[in-house]
Amino acid sequence: MAGHWRVTLASAALAGLLAGPAAAQGLSLGGPWYIKGFGGATFPQDDDFRVTDRLGGGSFDSGLSYDTGYILGFAAGLGVTPNVAVELEYAYRNADADLDGGPSATTESNAFMVNALYKFTPFGAGGQWQPYVGGGLGAADLNIGDTSFDIGGDLDSDYNFAYQVIGGVGYAINPNLSLIGELRFFGINDQDIENDEFSLKTTYHTVDLLFGATYSF
Repeated sequence: MAGHWRVTLASAALAGLLAGPAAAQGLSLGGPWYIKGFGGATFPQDDDFRVTDRLGGGSFDSGLSYDTGYILGFAAGLGVTPNVAVELEYAYRNADADLDGGPSATTESNAFMVNALYKFTPFGAGGQWQPYVGGGLGAADLNIGDTSFDIGGDLDSDYNFAYQVIGGVGYAINPNLSLIGELRFFGINDQDIENDEFSLKTTYHTVDLLFGATYSF
């Protein structure tokens, strides 16, 4: 009987030791499933390219000089371990730009990404703060429209390979709800954009400053 109680007490002590770190992680991670909403500023990087006149057969140099735009998005994720999460994400980016320093246009991008995040051990008096890093792969498009001159309609692209690098920090309001701040680098390489009259090949690289919230179930 005494041996039985010793095994029971030892098991309880081990469970308590394991529960301590798990509780600290749970403050910012909540349950395994979560949803995320975010928004903020996007800073597309200027790019030069060559435009082909599909009707006349000629070509000319041009480029896009971007203004600061905005980004909105949401994601659904799964905490695989207390430190590792994977998520599916949609993000919309919009920014005005000048074509070759003259006519203006509006650029839009839709991105569908699969992200992997590594969440470091929480810190702070109650373990509310949790930094994380990650990256994502997926597909995105880039469209140029609302131009201030006639280019034969909007210039559209097919979806192309996209990638991003993510760094952020979360602050746990309670075990289920956290506020987040993120800095991202997002990229699409060699995007073909065209309409019936013109075509061009350009890159689309942005630096994004985001704020949002996650809710864990």
